[in-house]
Amino acid sequence: MKSTSLFVFFLLFAGRFCKAQELTEINVRITTDAFTINSIVFTLNDIDLYISSTGDIFPVNAHGKRRKGWQAYACDESDDEYYDYFESDEKAGKIKSINGITIDYYDKFSNKEKVGKIKSIGNTNIEYYDNFDNDQKTGKIKSIGNISIDYYDSFERNEKKGKMKSFGNYNIDYYDSFSSDEKKGKLSTFGPVKIDYYDQFSNNNKMGRIRSIRGNAQALYVTVIGKCGMSDFND
Repeated sequence: MKSTSLFVFFLLFAGRFCKAQELTEINVRITTDAFTINSIVFTLNDIDLYISSTGDIFPVNAHGKRRKGWQAYACDESDDEYYDYFESDEKAGKIKSINGITIDYYDKFSNKEKVGKIKSIGNTNIEYYDNFDNDQKTGKIKSIGNISIDYYDSFERNEKKGKMKSFGNYNIDYYDSFSSDEKKGKLSTFGPVKIDYYDQFSNNNKMGRIRSIRGNAQALYVTVIGKCGMSDFND
């Protein structure tokens, strides 16, 4: 499948939406370097999609199911269809449909922050923050259907600016400058799930690494890339 320049290091899996497009299961994935959300992967109408922390969305896989949390994605299925080069510049060469589900893009008549980005997937509309919004939100995804997404704006502490603040009904927080340097800027909570890190009082070989992940449940669970399963994590 053709890339739209998304770099996925942290994955967050949201399982199937019901007809009301409610999130039924979320797997937040974090790596062992930046420790913050980089992307969200979810299934909608049997299509795997992901959005990045910069607010782009892209279809990942047309067929098959990922094992929760870590399975690699298949690419470029024969049934995928792409816009040809007789289309507008905003669509040419991009994915047009997956399993008969049409994907549309904002054209040149749209707000400049939306031009060329995915506008809809099937009957689900996708909206973005535009240049009338705070500059920390501009160009990022605002909503997918009835699922709202918010980001920390320029009035927040530096450690949080531009990072995802909420996804649906889940609030997201990060350690700030009142925390130790080993924790500052890293993901601290996603909804009821809490992530802790080794600080300056820990063994030098462990400082800054994840110490524990508490509060995992079937509806929402956080895992570390390279480690499988949804049980609570202790390093």
